[in-house]
Amino acid sequence: MYRIMLIDDEYAIHLSLRKLVERSGLRIEFAGEAEDGVEALELLEDSRPDIIVTDICMPEMDGLEFIRRVRESHPQMFFIILSGHDNFEFARQALRYGVSDFLLKPIDPAQFQTTLERACRELDERKARFSRQTEWTLAQQRHKARLADLLYSADEQGALEQFREIMALFETSGPEEVSVSRYAHMLMQDLLTAMKERGLLLAMEIGEDQWPQDDPIACSRQIQDKIKEMLALIKGSRNLGSRHNIQKAKRYIEENYAMEDLSLQEVADSVGMSVTYLSRTFKSETNMNFVKYLVQVRMEKARELLAESELSAQETAYRVGFSDYVHFSKTFKKFHGLTPSAYRKQCKAMNGE
Repeated sequence: MYRIMLIDDEYAIHLSLRKLVERSGLRIEFAGEAEDGVEALELLEDSRPDIIVTDICMPEMDGLEFIRRVRESHPQMFFIILSGHDNFEFARQALRYGVSDFLLKPIDPAQFQTTLERACRELDERKARFSRQTEWTLAQQRHKARLADLLYSADEQGALEQFREIMALFETSGPEEVSVSRYAHMLMQDLLTAMKERGLLLAMEIGEDQWPQDDPIACSRQIQDKIKEMLALIKGSRNLGSRHNIQKAKRYIEENYAMEDLSLQEVADSVGMSVTYLSRTFKSETNMNFVKYLVQVRMEKARELLAESELSAQETAYRVGFSDYVHFSKTFKKFHGLTPSAYRKQCKAMNGE
């Protein structure tokens, strides 16, 4: 259902147009009526019309000035102008403001019906275009987000497959006014921005004039090459970044080993990595998993405390993150070959105590 507003300073015109609209059989309802442009502007926001039928010559504010004002905030409004004079200058200005039809008074009912039908068709087409554009935009956002995730994960096969899906979608549903070369440039800019948001600054040249013009196959091939280049940079950055993050993770463990419930998740959060990625890279860099490394740190700290302090073996266990002394004792013996008590006695003997 579309909404129509009538603007004219003659009551007879209002009555005539209302009857014509009611008899049109079209999906149109009245949004309001006004006698001049000033009154119409006051009604506009509350009435929310889709179609405005307005006279040219009115007191206070004429039709052309009214249209100019409305166009500033409602560029898609469908305007139909009425005039009692076949004035070329009026018609020329009306076209400049994007008016859809210019009708002479007295209104020809058949011509007015045709104009209303054309207005409804155009509004239907606008809705359909907007719906397609919205679907396209949302689909692109999903696909590009997925591609960015695959790139960040350095999944080359997945990234290239996702890229091919994006290009297939562009070829079948993309906006006609966007060329493939322009789209290629926009896509690469979006991907570089997505990587930057993830902390990866990639030194790549993606000038707007480097993409093959009007050649989808060549353009697609060049984007794939750029994606491979991006993946190589990401992998290189990832290797350096991983080593740095593993060093940070190790420092975090060494500073917080006394926490009994210290977890891989907490360590991952501290360095801004996923648990899965930290687990994999930690083992790759240290040749042991997180749990084994944590126990090793705790056992080394326990050894130092038993050798250099007067803490009891049980207090030592608490200081290195163990609440169960029996478990601590068994773990210590597994690492150092002696129970905590036996190790302390050995240290005292060696020091001549």
